[in-house]
Amino acid sequence: MTEVFETDPSNAVAKILSAARRSAAVFATLAGLAMLVPPIHGAFGAQTTQTRNADDPGRIPYQSTLTGTPGPIFQFFFPLVPAGHRLVIQHISGDLHFNAVPTSPAAEAVVFATGGGSAFSATFTRNIASFDQLVQLYVDGGDAAQVTVNPLSANAQALSGFLTLTGYLLDCTAAPCAKIAK
Repeated sequence: MTEVFETDPSNAVAKILSAARRSAAVFATLAGLAMLVPPIHGAFGAQTTQTRNADDPGRIPYQSTLTGTPGPIFQFFFPLVPAGHRLVIQHISGDLHFNAVPTSPAAEAVVFATGGGSAFSATFTRNIASFDQLVQLYVDGGDAAQVTVNPLSANAQALSGFLTLTGYLLDCTAAPCAKIAK
């Protein structure tokens, strides 16, 4: 007995394309499902990395505003950081009024924290120095941040104003704080 294989050329192309489409659809479905399955670390010897969530209880929002007192310069002494915590200062802003327009064009603002510091110029508009500055400073428990604003001018003295530090406190008892590299 002889078998005859017959094909219809117009139908063969449609069958091949249909099979290719089915294969692509199956592959896409399996690939999509594979992305939903969590990896099995133990099976492949992979190690997990512990990370800290930015909104976890060990990260506490911080904001402190102080008003300035009259004198030749403004000095702001912020409260001590509680033991077992670290203050991360990210932002400083102020609006300071002086008794006269300084003869120099800018005041100098200096932030001191745990043996480090940041300095920047605060531009005057007449007798007012206003600034809004990004910084990145660390203050460990038991220490305090100090900010000094000097008009760098003998004729201008501090009258009134406010200064705000913002950032966050890390609770080093919830998760150990890494040492600050020096």
